[in-house]
Amino acid sequence: MFKTHLGFNNYHSIRDHEWMQLAQKAENYSGTDIDVVCREALVQSIRRLHSAIHFKRVQIPNAYGPQRFWLVCSPLDPDAQELTLNEIKSKELCEPPVTMKNMLTALATHKPIVDKAEIVAYTMFTR
Repeated sequence: MFKTHLGFNNYHSIRDHEWMQLAQKAENYSGTDIDVVCREALVQSIRRLHSAIHFKRVQIPNAYGPQRFWLVCSPLDPDAQELTLNEIKSKELCEPPVTMKNMLTALATHKPIVDKAEIVAYTMFTR
């Protein structure tokens, strides 16, 4: 469900085994809750652009051939260049990937709307 709500076109660095970890941490979350978590994680990755001062050039293939984009990076990255967001043309900017840290932070701040007691009560009612 996380993959669906995050979107297949969004760039992320979440590994296959981490999806299961997210699912376990999101027990009792509804589809809507997971959608909210994914949106928050996306926003966190975009917020990173505003305070970033190091970017590196990356080559990304597309329908017209490979293109070079600027991607946020660590100052310790060997390819890092000191730049601000205002110095980069928007068409040359690569959206930063959503990370597992973004997802875990979003999970920690957005709790499920329905708690376990309500689920038990609903289950008892529907029997």
